[in-house]
Amino acid sequence: MAYSAFTLARVQTDFGITVQTGLDLFGHIPPGPVDPAVALLLARQRGLATTINTEKARSEMLIAPLLTEAWRIGNGRIAFYSGVAFDVDAAAELTGVCDFIFGYPPQLDTVTAPVLMITEAKNESIMGGLGQCAASMVAALRFNRTQNPEITTVYGCVTDGEGWKFLRLTGTTLEVDVSEYLIAEPARILGVILHFVGLAPAAPAAA
Repeated sequence: MAYSAFTLARVQTDFGITVQTGLDLFGHIPPGPVDPAVALLLARQRGLATTINTEKARSEMLIAPLLTEAWRIGNGRIAFYSGVAFDVDAAAELTGVCDFIFGYPPQLDTVTAPVLMITEAKNESIMGGLGQCAASMVAALRFNRTQNPEITTVYGCVTDGEGWKFLRLTGTTLEVDVSEYLIAEPARILGVILHFVGLAPAAPAAA
C-alpha cells in the first residue's frame, strides 16, 4: 500500500495519532535568504505553472526550485531526496515512494535521517494530502527510532506549489499549522524549511 492511500482519519486510527489544529506554529520564524535569481525564477514561472495546472508543472516549476535552493544553502549540512522509495514497515503498510525528503547528511541514494517529508497535493487539494503526508511522517519517526534515535520530531509539508501547509509530529501528537504559506513569499517558506533542519536564519536584531 502506498502512502497516498492513507487518509488523515486512517492515520489517526491505525497509529493512535492525536491531531491538533488551529495552531500558529511557525509564524515567528524569520524569512530565509532566497537568492534573488531564484525568487525571480519562481515569479516568472508561477503564472505558467498555474496555467498548465498539472502536478508535474507545479512540481518542476515551483516546488523543486525552492527545495533545491534550501539544499544549496545547506551546503552539505542537509541531504535532499526526490521521488525515492521509503519502505519502513510493510506490516503497517508504511511503504511507497515519497515526493521529497530533507534529512541530515550523508547525501546518499537512500534515505538516512529523515526530518522533513514533503507531499505534493493531488488535485490541488492541500487538505486532502494531509493523510499521505502524516503517514510518511509516522514512517520517518519509526525509522529514526531505530536508526537515528536523536531525531524525535519529524516535520511535514503538503504543497500544490502555490500554497504550503506545514505539520509537526512528536510522539503520537500531530500538529497542523493554521497558516498556509504562499509561493509569492518564498523567503517565508524557505525560512521554515531551514528551521526544520536546524539552519534557521537569525532573527533580526532589536532596534
